[in-house]
Amino acid sequence: MTVPRPGLGSPWIGYATCAWTAIFAAPHIWWALGSPVAFPDGDANYRVFMSATWRIAYDWVVVFLSFTGFGVALALVRPWGRAIPRLPLHALAWLAFGILTLRGVAGLAVDGLADPIWSPGFLVGGLLFGGVAWRAHRLGKAHPAAES
Repeated sequence: MTVPRPGLGSPWIGYATCAWTAIFAAPHIWWALGSPVAFPDGDANYRVFMSATWRIAYDWVVVFLSFTGFGVALALVRPWGRAIPRLPLHALAWLAFGILTLRGVAGLAVDGLADPIWSPGFLVGGLLFGGVAWRAHRLGKAHPAAES
C-alpha cells in the first residue's frame, strides 16, 4: 500500500482551481451579454471597450478558456481523468500557470495595488494552476494510486 505524502493526496487544489475558473468566467459572461457590472474603471470604460466587436468575441474566448481550464483542473484530480492522456493535461495546466502568473506579476509591477482585484486575481489563478499541475506531476511519478 502506498501512503501519499502530506498534502499531495488531497484534491483540494484542483477544486480550488475549478472554483477560480468559474469565478473568473462569470464577469466575462455578463460583460459579453451587455452588463458593465464590475468592469475595470467603470461603466464609461466598459462602453468604450465593448463598442468593438472583437472585445465581445474576446470575452467569449475567455469564457471558453475558463471552461477548458475547469475541465483540465478537474481531470487532474478525479479518477476519470486518468483515462485522458496526461501529457496534454499537464501541458495545459503548466501553460495556464505560466500565462496567468506572468499576467498577474506584470499587472502588479505596472499598477501596484491600484487594482486590488484583477492583477492579484490573475496571480492567484496562475498559482492555483501551478499547484494542480505540480500535484498531478508528483502523484503521477511517485504515487499513482494516491489520487482521490
